[in-house]
Amino acid sequence: MSWPSRLFAFLTLTILATATLTAQPPRKLPEALTQMIDAERAFAARALVVGWKQAFLEYFADDAVGFEGGPGLAKEQIRKNPDPPSDLLLLWEPRYGDVAASGDLGYLTGPVRNIRKSRDNGRPRHSTYASIWKRQRDGSFKVVMDFGLGTPGPASFAPGFTRAPVGNRFSGDYDETTPPLSAADGVLNSGLRTHQADGYRGRLASGVRFLRPNAAPVVGARAALRWLATQRPYSAIDARFAESARSGDLGYTWGSYATGPAQKPTQQGFYVRVWQRERNGQWNVVMDVLQPSE
Repeated sequence: MSWPSRLFAFLTLTILATATLTAQPPRKLPEALTQMIDAERAFAARALVVGWKQAFLEYFADDAVGFEGGPGLAKEQIRKNPDPPSDLLLLWEPRYGDVAASGDLGYLTGPVRNIRKSRDNGRPRHSTYASIWKRQRDGSFKVVMDFGLGTPGPASFAPGFTRAPVGNRFSGDYDETTPPLSAADGVLNSGLRTHQADGYRGRLASGVRFLRPNAAPVVGARAALRWLATQRPYSAIDARFAESARSGDLGYTWGSYATGPAQKPTQQGFYVRVWQRERNGQWNVVMDVLQPSE
């Protein structure tokens, strides 16, 4: 049996054993969330067979957006990448996320290991992925956005799969008077040009996750506000797109950002946020990702 085949067999047995012993108990997951998790796991398994490039082309929606070289169709950007080395293994699994009540839109995140036998004596490189999934016309789930951000070491997640807290979520049972998601994104961006912690304050879900390149995820509203107090305001940050689920309780936005002097930014790129709507109509951020331009 080849080295990749032995590793794949070992990892499959390990994942199955871990899922049996540590899968999240009592609360049953919504069927749509289970379908989305199964799709992500099938996606990861497929990448071990045909390589990440082909698997991405199979599991991404035709209208999925990528930011490699600027915003555009993700599949076109993926096709321009060279084929991955034959000894490269990209291993990931969903550990946290949620789906809208209408079952048409959701997000997942989890740890990633990038392994090559010919590199670093086979020691893995670690990262965290975040993906946004949307149900297609044929009923299947496909990725509409996907990110991988390097981390200094293995990212910490609770055993098994954990659903994001849903206790006070919007259910459409009141007369709506609040602005749409696009307006919430714009208001937040206005505040972030002055002070990040003040801008996000009052707009974070309790289990919010901030994902930044080459850093461990910042998890939880309290930890996030402490961390945000150390971050400089954005010199520019502008919304480009917003989409919410049919049930109005979950959505995502993306746009461009820059830090540092306007004439010579120290960093620029794109942000993506996943939002959860509370029962009172307030949109709160549940995941916030930065993708710097190359």
